[in-house]
Amino acid sequence: MSEPHGPIKISGNRQIALPKALMERLSLRPDDSVYALADDHVEGALLIVPVERVTEWQRLGRAQEAAERERIEHDG
Repeated sequence: MSEPHGPIKISGNRQIALPKALMERLSLRPDDSVYALADDHVEGALLIVPVERVTEWQRLGRAQEAAERERIEHDG
């Protein structure tokens, strides 16, 4: 985990501005899309995840599910 950046205020319309250092570290650019996720492992933490990463997670999850179904069919 990186060093903290901020504090960053949440605007009246619920927006935040990501620090330039984080944008560069994650190779994000203006107009890129991200997901905001509540972290299940750290209470009160927020994850900002690039769309490409979530798409990869979904692809890997589907591949793992397909492999599990194939294993069950083969063993069953």
